[in-house]
Amino acid sequence: MSSETGKPTLYERLGGVYSIATVVDDFIDRVMRNPVLNANTAVDEAHHRVSPSGFKYYVTEMVCWATGGPQTYTGRSRISQTSQDHRE
Repeated sequence: MSSETGKPTLYERLGGVYSIATVVDDFIDRVMRNPVLNANTAVDEAHHRVSPSGFKYYVTEMVCWATGGPQTYTGRSRISQTSQDHRE
């Protein structure tokens, strides 16, 4: 629970890391084999730069971090400091 409000965080409401990982796993599988997305050469190439399991790990870590979980996102940053203000 958030110590400030006494209400569950979004991370907690989503069910924590295992529930988030389950959704991310299914979502990434669908994205990786979506013919409309993969028609774009840049998207298709990006899918092959990292293994699906590695990509799923980073997406799960980022979603957990972004929703208030204890995880720290360790992947490459593309988020500006201004965008991170929502966590404070």
